[in-house]
Amino acid sequence: MTPPQTAILALLASITLIFLSGCGTGKAASTLTSATPPEPSYTPEPLTHEQKLVERGARLVISDGCSACHLPKTGRSIGPSFYSFAGHEVRLGDGHRVLVDEHFLREGILHPARSWIRGYDPAPMLAAMRRLHLISQPKQVAELIAFIEQVGPETEPG
Repeated sequence: MTPPQTAILALLASITLIFLSGCGTGKAASTLTSATPPEPSYTPEPLTHEQKLVERGARLVISDGCSACHLPKTGRSIGPSFYSFAGHEVRLGDGHRVLVDEHFLREGILHPARSWIRGYDPAPMLAAMRRLHLISQPKQVAELIAFIEQVGPETEPG
């Protein structure tokens, strides 16, 4: 795994822990008095625009529920795993093979019924896209694509 992939997965794990621990649920404020949080040791420089997109995409993957269907590393999941998705070819429901690139990801997020992937029921993705209204949120679509492309080129564990 490359250092950027390791950092993204660590960020994703941190976001998951925060989400599961109820951070930001209105509980009593911390007793820490420092106005400025310490700079993390793994971020010696400001994040690039692309890194910010990936980080925001990771947050969306967790908060929007995408991780339930697309992040399992083992076994068969409801949707294709992001770990072996971007940069690879997939076979569509109509039999055509296509490369999962930025264009395919954008079209798949915005219009999932047009090019569903063979072997996966398109109904859960269609329902999720209706619920999330991503067609009217191009910034979030770009963030999701950046995250998927970042974790995508890794090979699945064998």
